[in-house]
Amino acid sequence: MNVAIAQNVNYKIIENNPRKINNFSLNVDIAQMDFSVGNFVGAGFSYGLWGHAMYKQKLGIDYTLRNGWLTFGKFSDKTLKNRANFQLGGFFIFASRVKSAKTIVILEQKQFTEGSKKYTTTTSINVPNGNKWKYKAARAGLYLNRSIVSMENPIGKDVFSNFYIFGAYGGICFGTTKRLFIQTDTYGEKGNIGHLRLCLDALITPINNAPSGLKNAAPVGARVLVQALPTLKRKDRKRKYRTAMTAEVELGYRMVDGLYFGGSLAFPISRSLLFLRGDNEDQTIKRTTE
Repeated sequence: MNVAIAQNVNYKIIENNPRKINNFSLNVDIAQMDFSVGNFVGAGFSYGLWGHAMYKQKLGIDYTLRNGWLTFGKFSDKTLKNRANFQLGGFFIFASRVKSAKTIVILEQKQFTEGSKKYTTTTSINVPNGNKWKYKAARAGLYLNRSIVSMENPIGKDVFSNFYIFGAYGGICFGTTKRLFIQTDTYGEKGNIGHLRLCLDALITPINNAPSGLKNAAPVGARVLVQALPTLKRKDRKRKYRTAMTAEVELGYRMVDGLYFGGSLAFPISRSLLFLRGDNEDQTIKRTTE
């Protein structure tokens, strides 16, 4: 059970620059999961890489490269290949603005046990003027997905085979970043940082070898993709925020699989590369005196 405690403490803002974010990430998946309603034998777990690079907060690339280490259909036919997914595309930020909004900063978290129940207390403060950078980006890219499918055989055992679908994705992304640090009189330096993206994509996969007679045979689909991109180096995330992970969640509909869900917790490698930076991304510490 979580117990939230609002706290009144004296503080001053020492940094409030949401556009000072890392412009490159490479996130390492160990057990990304992918499950579908219409094709259970194609479900499984994968290892791989995914991430982004952003140039002067205007242009960028997204990439995903995954290969399965467990696909359920291989239990029926070990000669088949595991699931694989490859995506490579670009994005263009066509609108952005900095907005001031209330921002919650966590000051302390404690765990204790009372009887048979475990409790977590979270002490936080609400900073009324935390800045957020909000942007909209158009994006598109190549999309390749390989998996396993089973077909009913009226005169014998079901037939299992690999299939692939290839085409493109395209849509729009809504991004929000924040980078707020405060100095408190009781808890020391605390902060709230983040880079969250919500992407709405269409999937068009006209090139495929999907078997005839499938229920989900239309080469069109769509997805909602949510990414929590890293904004600090991993050692800083772990030391300051007690986490070294980042996340991706995907829900959509695609050819053969039908309705599907994917998700992962990944180990991030994140940097602010000099040749990709714009003026707003200067990593030199500029502390305010608010």
